[in-house]
Amino acid sequence: MPLDEAARGRIAPYVSSLSDDVFALSGLPEEVIAVLFAYYSRSRDDLRTNLARLLTDQELDVGEGVTTRPSFGLATEKARAFHEKWVVGYGHASVAEHAVVHLAIENVSIVASKVIEDLRLGSYTEKSTRYVVFDRNSFVDLPELEGPLGQTYRASAERLFTTYVDLMARVMDALRVRVLRPPGASEAAHAAAIRAHACDLLRGLLPAGTRTNLGLTANARALEALLTKMLSHPLAEVRNVATSMHAAARTVTPTLVKYAGRSEHRSAQRSDVGDKLRSIYDPGPWDASATNVVGQPVRLVRHDKDALERIVLALAYESSEPNVHARGLTEAMRHATSRELEDVVRASVARRGAHDPVPRGFEATTMTFELMLDYGAYRDLQRHRMLLPATQRLTCRLGFETPAELAELELDRAYTDAMVAACDAWEALESKHPQEAQYAVPLGFRIRTLWTLNLRELFHVVELRSARQGHASYRRIAQGLFRTAIAVHPWLEGLVRVDLGDYSLSRA
Repeated sequence: MPLDEAARGRIAPYVSSLSDDVFALSGLPEEVIAVLFAYYSRSRDDLRTNLARLLTDQELDVGEGVTTRPSFGLATEKARAFHEKWVVGYGHASVAEHAVVHLAIENVSIVASKVIEDLRLGSYTEKSTRYVVFDRNSFVDLPELEGPLGQTYRASAERLFTTYVDLMARVMDALRVRVLRPPGASEAAHAAAIRAHACDLLRGLLPAGTRTNLGLTANARALEALLTKMLSHPLAEVRNVATSMHAAARTVTPTLVKYAGRSEHRSAQRSDVGDKLRSIYDPGPWDASATNVVGQPVRLVRHDKDALERIVLALAYESSEPNVHARGLTEAMRHATSRELEDVVRASVARRGAHDPVPRGFEATTMTFELMLDYGAYRDLQRHRMLLPATQRLTCRLGFETPAELAELELDRAYTDAMVAACDAWEALESKHPQEAQYAVPLGFRIRTLWTLNLRELFHVVELRSARQGHASYRRIAQGLFRTAIAVHPWLEGLVRVDLGDYSLSRA
């Protein structure tokens, strides 16, 4: 909502811009910034509106009479000179890790947000598709799609949002009849649960071009790497957002992110690899009728057959005295039984509390899985960055799945019709603009991604994402990861705290 002059004056000292979609935050307590970014997940308002409201309501104590930022002129100049010499000139880039930048990034597409959130060493909070009902026409425009193709994209997005908004009211009405308020639950809590169920059922209609907001916190070294990656991206929106992020970040760290720029290496990497790949592997033209499009949602690609020995070696070495060496441990393990090795692993997690991770020794071995999941679930699971992901371009070729609960509510026809129409629009865009065509793909269509992760991260993903309160789409992936892992490592069963229940959203 537009801010009045008084509100703009109150927030001016803390934001780098009063109007830009991308702006930096500074001068606020760190916990206040964390709260403001947390609002992105639940609030339909932008960050500056929420900040103005909190300041007006005097819910934030940011100091009396603060109207301008303090000036550190000489210190700032000396710092810039130091960084130019040592960080830029001599390559001591680790110094830049001590400078932290908070960026608010608003009105960007979900496509662009996934590029931003691919940075490992960053912290993010993004607008939730579960807790926020999106407004009609909440999608980015694509100036690069001119004439009929641009009209095709806009018409498809408008139809998807119209179906989403219309079905939202009908689904919530049906759920109010179907889902009774639990004893002791307030009307407000019950209404929120109904809304969340409806959002979960309908989020598949939202196109990847849907506008979203996110907060990003990163150190200057990591941020410069992200900006270079984004400035080398094939999508114009990603490059434009990177330019805005660069300008906003330089209001906080003018020297440490100064030299972020387009990389020819990054720009050409995809095409260079693709050209060489065709000489050793040519899958031929796409033929959906001859391909098992759906396939398995979780498929094991590779694993270490000696995973148990690798973990025991790491655990034992860390728990041993200095007179123990790796050669002796390895030799001793050759003569140990599998049961004895498993006992070592079990002992390492025997006292694990509800919030304790498994020991770091579990990082000694990895597994690689190919996942096929709807893009909405991918959007959630992409937040797990302590792994090696490789993800294909988003298309409509792998099909979509209509939520079973919509069929139970007899509201599935409009959903399916809108998804099929969106696929037709994507097909019209794909032939000439394959990158931009991604924006037209609804979140309910599937995508493939290749994950290589160590067993410590596997525990984390499975235990967090199989929990009952999770979305059905990614719960199935977490359960599939568990079942696939114990098929080759049966000793993991009983150690991973997995929930294998099947909970209907409309009966949760």
